[in-house]
Amino acid sequence: MEREEELTVTIPVGVEEGMALRVPSHGLPSHDTGGTPGDLLVVVHSTPDARFERHSADLWRLEMVQVPDAVLGTRLEVPTLDGPATVTVPPGTQPDTVLRLPHQGLPVFGSKARGDMYLRMCVHIPERLSAEERTLYERLRTGHEKKT
Repeated sequence: MEREEELTVTIPVGVEEGMALRVPSHGLPSHDTGGTPGDLLVVVHSTPDARFERHSADLWRLEMVQVPDAVLGTRLEVPTLDGPATVTVPPGTQPDTVLRLPHQGLPVFGSKARGDMYLRMCVHIPERLSAEERTLYERLRTGHEKKT
């Protein structure tokens, strides 16, 4: 016997992708006369967020920085779940450096703790240079070659 039923299911804070939540007595009917119905299993799937990639309670994000900002350091404004945050990129930041923002991730399932947010620094290398930019980079290279 089939029946339709509308249910409200409370999703606990910090539930992970693919977790199954059990709703007692709302599954298929029992094979036994007068038996209680089985349990309904609801599998949780979340909509991806273009700003972040989820790894458990931690969030990851790629941040693009220009060469001068990686070399000299800079401050970036990045999105978090709690709104924009200012992050200091230290001088000498190398490509693929990871910066950690503690407690800026998702709630941890079954806990009051929060995961972290990680920012992977991608250094943008320009493909085309103006004549002035080329001259400046060549001056930097010449200065570097003299020191080595």
